[in-house]
Amino acid sequence: MFAVDKNCELSSILRIDRKGKSVESLIGEFGEKKNHLELQRLVEETNTTALVDILKSKFGRNDCISFWSYLLEGLSFGYTSPDVLQKRFACVKCMLDTLQTVELSYKQTYDVVIRLCHHLSTFPSKQLIEILEICIDGVRMGDRKYICWKDLLPDVLNLLAQHPQIFVNGIPMRGSEYRANIISSLTSLRWPIEILTPLADLFKGLGLKSAEKIAVLNKFGVMLQTLSPTELPALAFQLFSMCSTCSEIMILLLAFEKYFHRFYYKKLFADMQSNSTDFDSIDAYSDKELREAEETILHHLNYCTQFKIGEIQMAAVLRNLNSMPDIILTPFMLSAIISLTSANREPESHRLTTSVLLHYLRNVIHNNEHEQKMAEYSVWCRDTLQRKQVQLDYVFTVLIDQNKHGQDVITPGLVSLAFTLLKAKGNAPLNSLAMSFLTKFIRKRFVFGQGIVKKLAEWMVVEQDQYQFGECLMMLSVADTFTLSECVKTIKYVMELFLWLPSEQSMRMMSFILPILKLSAIVRDSFIEVLSKAINSGDQSIRSMAVYGFCMILKQLNNSNSQRSQPRASSFCTQLSISGFSLMSQATLGNRQNPNRHFDLLTLEIIGLLRSCFANNLPMKRVLYDNLQRAVELNPKLVPHVLQFIDWHFRSFFRVSTVNGEVEDFCVLFEKVVCCATENAYEIQIQDNLGLLIQFISHCLSQFQQFDVEYDVGEMQRLLHLAVKKVINKDLQFEEKNDNWNPLKIALLEQQMNFLEGLMSYSLLTSQQNNDNVKDILPLFKAHCKLSEVHKSYASFSRKQLQNKNRNDKENGATLKNITVNGVVVKNFSKNNVENIWDLSVVDKLLRVLHEDIVPFASNRNTVALRSSVELVRYVSEVVSQKVGALRNEPEYKQLAHSRRTLKCLTDITKVVYERCILRLLELWANFDEYSAALGAECFQQCLQTANTIYKKKFVDVFLKGFDFHTINHCKQSLEILHDVIDKLMEDEQRNDLSNSRSATNDYENAYRQRTLYALMKCLEVLYDNLSFEDRLTTESYSWLLNFCKRYEVKSKNLSLVHKLLFTQRQKTHSGAFFNTISLQLCGIWGAVTDELYESECPPAFTLKSLTMESAESYFTYLCQALRKQLDDADYFIQKANNLNFRYRLITEDERDMCLSQLRSMERSICSQLVHISNALINLANACIPLGTLMDQLLKLLVQHYMCLKNLTKHFLGCVGTSQVCMKTTRFEFLLRAVGKSLPTNIYALVSYIEANVIDKEQPQGKHSNPKAESSKILRETKLIPKVVLHLETFNRFVIVLSKKTNSRIANFLHQGTVHDFRFHSHALKTAIERTFSHSSEISVDSSVESMKPETVEDDFLKRIETNTLPNENDKKRKKRDLNIPCRNEKEVSEIENCDGNVNEREDRDECDGTSSSTSSISMSKSNSKPSKKTQKPSKRKLRSCDNDSYVNYSDDNGVTKQPLNIAESNRRVRKVIGCQRLNENEAESEACSSPTPESVELLEHESNQESASQLFKNLAKINKKAKKRTLQETDDNEGVNVVNTRPSKKRRGR
Repeated sequence: MFAVDKNCELSSILRIDRKGKSVESLIGEFGEKKNHLELQRLVEETNTTALVDILKSKFGRNDCISFWSYLLEGLSFGYTSPDVLQKRFACVKCMLDTLQTVELSYKQTYDVVIRLCHHLSTFPSKQLIEILEICIDGVRMGDRKYICWKDLLPDVLNLLAQHPQIFVNGIPMRGSEYRANIISSLTSLRWPIEILTPLADLFKGLGLKSAEKIAVLNKFGVMLQTLSPTELPALAFQLFSMCSTCSEIMILLLAFEKYFHRFYYKKLFADMQSNSTDFDSIDAYSDKELREAEETILHHLNYCTQFKIGEIQMAAVLRNLNSMPDIILTPFMLSAIISLTSANREPESHRLTTSVLLHYLRNVIHNNEHEQKMAEYSVWCRDTLQRKQVQLDYVFTVLIDQNKHGQDVITPGLVSLAFTLLKAKGNAPLNSLAMSFLTKFIRKRFVFGQGIVKKLAEWMVVEQDQYQFGECLMMLSVADTFTLSECVKTIKYVMELFLWLPSEQSMRMMSFILPILKLSAIVRDSFIEVLSKAINSGDQSIRSMAVYGFCMILKQLNNSNSQRSQPRASSFCTQLSISGFSLMSQATLGNRQNPNRHFDLLTLEIIGLLRSCFANNLPMKRVLYDNLQRAVELNPKLVPHVLQFIDWHFRSFFRVSTVNGEVEDFCVLFEKVVCCATENAYEIQIQDNLGLLIQFISHCLSQFQQFDVEYDVGEMQRLLHLAVKKVINKDLQFEEKNDNWNPLKIALLEQQMNFLEGLMSYSLLTSQQNNDNVKDILPLFKAHCKLSEVHKSYASFSRKQLQNKNRNDKENGATLKNITVNGVVVKNFSKNNVENIWDLSVVDKLLRVLHEDIVPFASNRNTVALRSSVELVRYVSEVVSQKVGALRNEPEYKQLAHSRRTLKCLTDITKVVYERCILRLLELWANFDEYSAALGAECFQQCLQTANTIYKKKFVDVFLKGFDFHTINHCKQSLEILHDVIDKLMEDEQRNDLSNSRSATNDYENAYRQRTLYALMKCLEVLYDNLSFEDRLTTESYSWLLNFCKRYEVKSKNLSLVHKLLFTQRQKTHSGAFFNTISLQLCGIWGAVTDELYESECPPAFTLKSLTMESAESYFTYLCQALRKQLDDADYFIQKANNLNFRYRLITEDERDMCLSQLRSMERSICSQLVHISNALINLANACIPLGTLMDQLLKLLVQHYMCLKNLTKHFLGCVGTSQVCMKTTRFEFLLRAVGKSLPTNIYALVSYIEANVIDKEQPQGKHSNPKAESSKILRETKLIPKVVLHLETFNRFVIVLSKKTNSRIANFLHQGTVHDFRFHSHALKTAIERTFSHSSEISVDSSVESMKPETVEDDFLKRIETNTLPNENDKKRKKRDLNIPCRNEKEVSEIENCDGNVNEREDRDECDGTSSSTSSISMSKSNSKPSKKTQKPSKRKLRSCDNDSYVNYSDDNGVTKQPLNIAESNRRVRKVIGCQRLNENEAESEACSSPTPESVELLEHESNQESASQLFKNLAKINKKAKKRTLQETDDNEGVNVVNTRPSKKRRGR
């Protein structure tokens, strides 16, 4: 690197000591021996040129660093002269200049700078400034090889900052000021891209303040967008190390998110959505480089923040972005947040703790799902969101694919996030996301399968009331059966719990084991062993669980999975003790030449275990019949074995005797089905259900013909055929009506009706084109109707007899007897309707027989008679509605949501009902039967509701397309068909109303029409709910609903459902003003509180004829629901605006303009929506709404509205410090103009209306009032009024604060406030108490005031109230002197006193200890004071009058007079009082000072209601005592008039 000095040119200039050694060697020698004195003397004696030449010659050599260190020690040791300082500085400048020209390794450069930094404290400030300028020049140079300044500049600048004063270019300044200037200049420099990482290291060492650090990080966030992926990790490490707060971390994360979205994820998502069209583009960076950079950045993030930033701190900052799913739910941001969780850092300890950040992510995901729902039902929400929702399926797919390649930085946290979503209770969308993620994750990373399955099994056992864990395991077992079949230990652990868990829980958990039975013989055998123990349990529910499990095994069996894994004596050709079959039969079936040998043997073994069910009671047999039938339908090969199994049990219920081949005696042994105890006739034992057994056998017989089996089923068929013929010929004796009633007859009748239903099932299921079995249904049904009539008569008679018997037993002292069935007390034993036993397949065939013209299993000549039977059609329709509706209440363990068989059957039923009933409903109505038409509509309603509940995800794609073939048939869709049918039915109703024909037939017809219309409306509700907002029918449906409401009158509450549909479709398709116009019509129906406020009329385009007196209540309820939903949406968007404002503070400068425009657009949209809602509430508050639940809905809606307005005002307050807020551009001023005065005015009028109607109601003649009931009623009706006024005035207070901070005059748009005076009027109080006591039988009080003792507290209190006076003129002057206000006129004095009174009221309210949540009705009074000698102007305080009795206090010149009013004139009086108040308010507003912050706003006062009169007087005494104290402090004598309304003034406290 350097040329060798061969000619010894340097020796001439080097000073040689007396020993002949050179300066260079002596410096090294003295430095090694740490002889600092000699070293200092040597350096001082050597000239500067020699030292610089030696330093240059040493540069780059191995001993350069040690020589440099010794040189600095010699020049800095002890006291140094200015020459030495200059000499040292020359050497430093030489070293720094040489570092710019010569390339050294980073270690050598670092050693040189660090040794210099050790001696910087001895440098003078002038030299430090020069060194600092050299470093800044190096930054400007931007050479990545010259970066020594990054280690030198921080120490130099920190030293200069500690100086109290330094001179820079002759200008004195403080060191801290100079430091701030340097940092500002460094921040404003143009940073070369090549030195960004050293710059980050430089700023890290400077110890920046919070504002400086944020500015630096924002600039780095802009600069890193131009770097390559390989340069990012090092820079990220320096930047993360610089951060000390969570907000600073978020700035960097948002910048990195923007980088990776731009270069990687944007194209990736476009490819996943098949939207990418740039196929020939060449990317700037490869995907591998980007992924490696991302993984390294996540590693640095975790490392740099592990011990510096905790989860709770990070969650506190991230909570400000809770409503921004598009920012948080991206692959990089999700990975970054997950890497900060304790579940990812310490996976083992997470089992005992909960992660705050994972719960935060769950909330953000929930908000994203909520935004998707909002966008579906509200066009305003879609327009305000300004973006598409995050597709979490794509995000999770990307994370799983990245994890598949072994990038396990966030694997533990990712799995923990899935379990956090799965644990969300009552949140099906989040649970579905977690199940989908775990299914995909285990497919890609099967090594984690066993751990995930074990954790799921543990949670399934712990959270038994939550079904999502078992459902997740079932999805995993279906999607990845091989992985789950390896988890034998976990599966055995779950199966062992079946013996003690509740039976329904166990049956639900079985669902994930069943798919594994086909693959794993070990799991199957273990399962059979557990069920064998359970079937012998003493608990009936455990035995039922075992029966269900065995039937599920039979459903899964085939010959390939039936071979036992461990041959035992009990499982191979020795089944006599187990199955009950003969050894010959088993040997035949177990022959090795039998192709189904394993299947037959295992089936015989399981069926043999099930034989014990015949010795149990009815619930066990019902479980056996239902599940065996399901197994037979899904696995028809079981039919021969099942028929052999059930044959002898079935024959035991019949007795047949034949003579010469003819049947002489045929009898059904119902006594074996139902019996009662000999000693107690009220104890019923039901052993079996013969109807269910016949239906089960009929299903088996219908499939038996498919198999070539030698077993003879002729006897079973003969018995069933004989039973049908005997019933038709009336040879079988059933119960008949008589007066000897007992519970056994009721139970026997129910079983006989089920028996006939079973025979009808047999005739239907065995019907073919070549037989006439189907025609037996009608005579069997007639017999069934006869038994049904007998049962109804017995049921009505039995209820009366039981009541009389229990009454007699109670009078005689005997024990009441309860009816028990199988040992269980039955409360509703005598019910009118008997439960039908038909299943969905039977019901489907019956519908087809009754409604279709041609069926493949019956001839047309046999079905004509059935179709013409009105009673049969009605009964079948009722049964179909019951059976389809009952599917929604089926237990969870049946897993109907995953049953394709049930979905197909439900779709077939709906198809028949739609095509044969709905499409021909008018023809059915006119030509067949109105009731049948109504039942058909109700049946269609039940089908749609059940499918929408159980098969929500498949409703449109599978269910709706399964019965609506409009595309194939080129006809109208089902929605349009329903619209036409409803229109025609309503036109018929209008025609009948015009004809004015009243008869019983018309009444029935109208009732059926109302039922039909209501059922069709419910169908529309389901179909509308599944319509996409992009569908054409969505807009057309709104137009149809609006025309319907404009054309027809709705005369029932049920049909008012059309208003709910109208409001829902309006929000889905249109935005703008709508509810404010239609709410006006309620004033026309119920009347207006004040006629002055009811001036505008509803536009003709929105005048709804459907709003009538009958439908007004439900109309109002649906309107409140719609407005409440809109307020919820507005409140969510206010929170979203707060999050957007927080993001505005974090992002870089180049993105702030766009973010600010989004924020202002959202604010304008929110204000516009709230204007529409406010206008609707103004009209609603003016309507005379009936008191009770309807009034409570309105008051709650007002409270929610003002809470929303308060949140919006707080949002603007938060924006004042960050972004400039203009009230006009955000439309907040327009909102205040609309709501500031009009709505409070209507609210106060509504309060007066409520009080007048609660208090002034007439009592019925001859009835005494109940004081306790009246007080509770008053409290109930008025309890929400204080809350409404409180939130109203809280909103006003925030607006006043906002007005001051923004220097605007928006406070002028507010209501000026109203006095809410709760003090009592003496005469009114005495009259009310006397009236209450006179009507009460328990309290006796003399009605005259004079009879009351003067010693009592009550009389003393009333006297002191009556003698209460106003302060005189001297008091006013004294108060003016105290306030130091010059007295100009009496008007100012009055205003000062009023303002001071407001403050005193607030102070008294703060001092009060017993503030009660339940408040009494607000008593407001108005009085005029007696004029003094001088002309005195009236005060501007508004005092309203609404007393609690039929008296109103008026004050004239002579004093207070009482004028009784008639109670019947209460409404007129309230309107008159409110009119006076309006006049006073207008006068006050016209004369009020135009101050932006009015201080005369008065708050509502509270006073609690007490139930007893004594407690009431005690409370009054306490209030009077405080009032007396205030009066004594202010006035010495009482001169003036006696006015109750004037409150004594109180000295203002210093605030």
